[in-house]
Amino acid sequence: MGAGPGRRLFSKLARMTGGWAAVLLLTACGPLVLYEGELPVGTSLSEGANSPAFARRGPLPGRPDYLQTIKYIDDGMRYIDPLTQFFISPAGEMCFRTKPNFPQVIYETRYRIWCIYPQTVDRVDAVTNDITRINEVHVWCLRAYPQCAHSLNEPGWIANSISASTVDYRKERDALEDLVDLMGGKTRFARSPGVEASEEPPLTSQSSGAKTRRGTLR
Repeated sequence: MGAGPGRRLFSKLARMTGGWAAVLLLTACGPLVLYEGELPVGTSLSEGANSPAFARRGPLPGRPDYLQTIKYIDDGMRYIDPLTQFFISPAGEMCFRTKPNFPQVIYETRYRIWCIYPQTVDRVDAVTNDITRINEVHVWCLRAYPQCAHSLNEPGWIANSISASTVDYRKERDALEDLVDLMGGKTRFARSPGVEASEEPPLTSQSSGAKTRRGTLR
């Protein structure tokens, strides 16, 4: 005795439902689409990155050279978060690929690449972050260039400083000061080497926050 029309229709619907479920499962288990700026670990951002052509001066006695200093800073950041990165852009900017370290809505927690010309750096601070409990360095703009930091992968985002979590943050600050000097800039010496900095107010009146494109990058 053959199956009735109702049973055949039920079997067809069951097969269709199973097929759609398989498609959805494969879609969910497939590779995730990365946000702009969220590159896999070890990905090279540009063939022109870290060019020795931007080394304007030689290292101080006993200090690492240009490329060694870049690697030291990058290693310190990657020690805390392997998806972060430090490099010199093809335009000669110091660039930090970081993730925001202050509370934000879920859509604003992507990694961004923040860049700053060494000639516009005022000072580098070594500070303790009270939110993440991870030490970090702050690179501040000169007062004459109050919003000199910008996002490389998201045009229109600017700030008066860049923050990056790192290990050995005091040595990382010293390395950044050395790199600024190697690249022709000059940082303002504010304290003795190895001394931790306290949190300082922004250089401009722009307030920081999750939904603003101006102010202090934290």
